[in-house]
Amino acid sequence: MNKITTAIAASTLLVGLASAAVTTAQASVWSSTKVEGLYGQDYARGFNGADKDEAIFTIANATGFTWGDTYFFADVTNISNADDTSGTHLEFGPRYRFFKPEDNSVIKGVYGIVQADMTSNKFTTKIVKMAGGSLDWNVSGFKFVKTHLQYRDDPTKDGSSVQFNLVWSKDFSISDEKFSFEGFLDWTSGEGEGFGSESNLLMQPQVLWHANESFAVGVEYQYWKNRLGIDGRDESVPQIMVRWTF
Repeated sequence: MNKITTAIAASTLLVGLASAAVTTAQASVWSSTKVEGLYGQDYARGFNGADKDEAIFTIANATGFTWGDTYFFADVTNISNADDTSGTHLEFGPRYRFFKPEDNSVIKGVYGIVQADMTSNKFTTKIVKMAGGSLDWNVSGFKFVKTHLQYRDDPTKDGSSVQFNLVWSKDFSISDEKFSFEGFLDWTSGEGEGFGSESNLLMQPQVLWHANESFAVGVEYQYWKNRLGIDGRDESVPQIMVRWTF
């Protein structure tokens, strides 16, 4: 099953990347780039899970095309520190829309999705491959609600796993001030055996105050149950957040 999943994910990823490359010559329907800075304390980091402070720099881009959309982001953690808390994490995920239901439908779009996640730090450098399906939901009051369900293959572990993602964004106002409630939830089933093989749950809800269309500040709360699949290594960390949108 591991080889089959890997082959499907790898081949589908190549198709997705080729499609994205071809469409770079075409005008995008929409595009948004965000640059963020976050700071928090008491992260469970390093091999022994010791509490650490972290400064995180993030750049993310989402672009829509007539055939679907792409999403990319990169996290750089403690770039100035050469210890076990520094590292880089990148994700790229193109989605191809199979069909779009009528406007009054509960489901707004049905997609095929592939994803590649690269992690590089003191302990490892690896690329995790995923492939599956995705739905856009028509939820009243929300800018968007998306779900993904994918097979997942981590080359450092035996077997394969399943990953479920929920992503959302909602704008709201208090008096004349503009805010947003955003975030995601990732659940990954166990993969392999031994250390780091447990299922894990990661949530990062955010509340942001938007000073204007380009600048926002707020708080992100990170909850990670069994971080990186390590049984009993849990995080519960509020993070200060600053964002620029282009």
